[in-house]
Amino acid sequence: MAPQAVAAAVVATAATAAKIAFTKGLSAITFAALATTFVTTLAISGASMALQKRPKINPQGSMAGRSQMVKQPLTSRKIVYGRQKVSGAIVYMKTTGKSEFLHMIVAIASNELNSIQKIFFNDDELTLDGSGNVTAPSQYAGKAQVLTGLGADDQIANSTIISNVGAFTLANLTTEDRFRGIAYIYAKLTYDTDAFPNGIPNISAIVEGKKVLDTRTSSTAFSTNPALVLRDYLTDTKYGLGATADEIDTTSFNAAANVCDEDVTLAAGGTENRYEAHGVIDTENQPKQIIEEILSSMAGSLYYSGGKWYAKAGAYTAPSDTLTEDDLMGAITVNTKPSRRDNFNAVKGVFLPDEAGNFQPTDYAPITSSTFQTEDNGEQVFTNLDLPFTQSSSMAQRIAKINLFKARQQLVMTLPCKLTAFKYNVGDTIMVTLDRFGFSSKVFEIVNWQFASSVGDDGSATLGVDLTVRELASSVYDWSAEETAFQADNTELRSPFDILAPSVTTSDELRVVNEEAIDVLLVDISTGDNLATAFEVQAKKTTDSTYTSLGTSSSTRFEMINVEAGATYDVRARSISGLGNRSAFTNATQQITASLDLPADVTGFAVNIIGKEAHLTWTPVADLDLSHYIIRHSTATSGAAFNTSRTLAKKVSRPANTVIVPAITGTYLIKSVDKGGRESRNATATIAIINEIEAGNVVQTVTENPSFAGTKNDVIVVDNALILDTTILFDSATGNFDDLEGLFDGGGSTVDNEGTYDFATVVDLGSKFTSRVTSKVVINRIDYVNLFEDAAGLFDAREGFFDGDTSSFGDTNATLQIATTDDNPSGSPTFTDFRDFVVGEYSARALKFRAVLNSNDTSASPKVETLQVTVDMPDRLDHGNDLSSGTGSGGYDVTFSPAFSVLQNVAITAQNMASGDYYLVTSKSATGFNVVFKNSSNAVVNRTFDYQAKGYGAVIS
Repeated sequence: MAPQAVAAAVVATAATAAKIAFTKGLSAITFAALATTFVTTLAISGASMALQKRPKINPQGSMAGRSQMVKQPLTSRKIVYGRQKVSGAIVYMKTTGKSEFLHMIVAIASNELNSIQKIFFNDDELTLDGSGNVTAPSQYAGKAQVLTGLGADDQIANSTIISNVGAFTLANLTTEDRFRGIAYIYAKLTYDTDAFPNGIPNISAIVEGKKVLDTRTSSTAFSTNPALVLRDYLTDTKYGLGATADEIDTTSFNAAANVCDEDVTLAAGGTENRYEAHGVIDTENQPKQIIEEILSSMAGSLYYSGGKWYAKAGAYTAPSDTLTEDDLMGAITVNTKPSRRDNFNAVKGVFLPDEAGNFQPTDYAPITSSTFQTEDNGEQVFTNLDLPFTQSSSMAQRIAKINLFKARQQLVMTLPCKLTAFKYNVGDTIMVTLDRFGFSSKVFEIVNWQFASSVGDDGSATLGVDLTVRELASSVYDWSAEETAFQADNTELRSPFDILAPSVTTSDELRVVNEEAIDVLLVDISTGDNLATAFEVQAKKTTDSTYTSLGTSSSTRFEMINVEAGATYDVRARSISGLGNRSAFTNATQQITASLDLPADVTGFAVNIIGKEAHLTWTPVADLDLSHYIIRHSTATSGAAFNTSRTLAKKVSRPANTVIVPAITGTYLIKSVDKGGRESRNATATIAIINEIEAGNVVQTVTENPSFAGTKNDVIVVDNALILDTTILFDSATGNFDDLEGLFDGGGSTVDNEGTYDFATVVDLGSKFTSRVTSKVVINRIDYVNLFEDAAGLFDAREGFFDGDTSSFGDTNATLQIATTDDNPSGSPTFTDFRDFVVGEYSARALKFRAVLNSNDTSASPKVETLQVTVDMPDRLDHGNDLSSGTGSGGYDVTFSPAFSVLQNVAITAQNMASGDYYLVTSKSATGFNVVFKNSSNAVVNRTFDYQAKGYGAVIS
């Protein structure tokens, strides 16, 4: 490319600064020729000087999205320098098998890379075996294969990739698909929703970028030296400017490279290179923007003059020449202060850190100066300097500091010089001695060079050079200059200011979200620092290692939804200033207890007896995490306790506040239960004294206590009471007799959580009847430990009061169950399944009963002292009217339909009896009777009669 064309290629609106001046070459030419022929001098700088605009990085451009995989038909090529985390465009994709395997090739660079160091699926670093199979993380093990190509110009096709995809019909790859000059990652993914729950992962890699020529050693190798990177881009014939070696001023580039390689001592100890370049060039961008981004990494400048490119890194060059009054040909123009629009006293921006920041754009610490701010009437004015090719925070701060301090050298002069100044170039430093300004060897930097001419009074032309110079101090480039370097310039740079850490108050509450009660962690922030404009809050369970962000906001209330009840959370918060400065974290802890509080006791509990039903009502409990209510009953009409009652209704779900249960004399008790299974502290009771609902006739009463001779499963009889068995009997245990815990006759170890007792007696009614079955169960609670410290399990999981009161415990229960059959129980009957009952009417021939004992406490058991059921049938009347007895000798047979279970009596009323008539009733039974009427002569006579039979029970056919 011709020199003039090269210069034209990069002339554009400045993003950091472009100063275009015209000058003459050093060859002898005529003045007329000078008037029409110019050689362009182009100056580009990566430093943000007050006369320049600063590079503003497009968030979608060179910094953000470098490691994001994309799929689009057209995309620009990317060139990688230094060490970067990158991804790129999917250039090949197909499935094989029954769409079981997905094959992808991602182009990550359009240049040969030095190495691919790490490969990632999303944020997970992969471990590969020798064949590229993923072995870790375990999520992807056996589910993916990854192969790479570094992108050499003579790169050959990968035979494994061709084998994987080439045998199929569409989008085959062949040995001609070499991807020459393209670095790529090939991935073969096996369909698995567990391995890839969110679909195709983002594939990225940490790489070492392009190899560059080091003209100091004449070797080509990987390097992060910005001067060498810049030279490589300028001479790149594919995607750069295509400048020839003759167009590069090797001396200036070598000097700049040496500056970049200098060691700088770090505050934390150790050293680092003064400047490094790590970045990605997007060929979609203008060459000028690309050059500026590279220059920003070395606070440098690039000049094109006399057909050559000259480079300068951000370092002080001591001047050797002095300009005096003798070199001037006109009046000096002095500007002592730039315009307010171009002035600033603080610098902030973002850089691109390495793994420490996951290669994501991150703020570096702002560089500020209280002295400069005071000079600007106390107003803090920031300029933004983004550094897309810088990975080190300390390096970014050094560059920002150079930018700030160079801009505060605000004395700018335009010197109309004679041709003695023709030898200078933009970026040179010179000394100026001018007695009338009080300058004695004062150092200035040339920031603009412009050819000038004037016509004298006699009409003759005078040729000269106009130099624009800015004052400069060597300590601008000294990283220790914050404390000492600018005393001579009456400048004192304060350290980046601190923000006070905020105060943190934590609490928790119960909240209903989508009709579900959840625990919410609340964090309230306060601060007296008026510089704090936002707060960053994070939280995690104490047992976790990683904090979860609760957000960054100017709000002072932060929340973490649906936290774990009972867990302790670590909370930390810090303040953020409007400049991006962050304070130290303030730490706090909070145990989540809102949903662990016991639900409120039930109030307004009442009973209304309607027939055989007890209608229970109460005032709804307002707790947000209320789950249900539990109803129990005790036969006691005074002093009833929840732990000695039995359950009638296990769960009456909210929002109900009524329930119908059998009407039974005794005490009804209710407790509320929350969603964590915690019961209210106290049971609320209401008493019912019920008269006999309907006249009943006891058919049979079955009393199992005290012997409990029936079939036992995980229950035992102790002291004439039925209790749950324990897992080990004393006589089955190993070890010393007195070492075993538990009651002597109750066994050892822990109490079984459930056991059953089948009654020894089966009730046989002889035929199928509808009968009423009632029960009497007297329950107590036996507790093998009475003190909290002796109980098994967690301290706060035990029910009851702290001092061990167990009267309100609801962790033991005994339930009666019934099974029925229409068959003869002496044969081979088929019984129904057992189901719970308290009182009820059942139609069956035979009934059998079972008691189910339960305990939720391994140290406690229900103690059933009385276990009794009663089967009764109500009174029944049968009658007939106006029946004719007939004259047959056998009389009149009356048949009951249906038959009684038991016939108690029969009454006859005759309507047309004569004197001396009488009747005889015989064969009286549950099925009927015979009646015969006779006169005084004992002859059978026909009479009309009515009858009424009384008994109980009705056979069901």
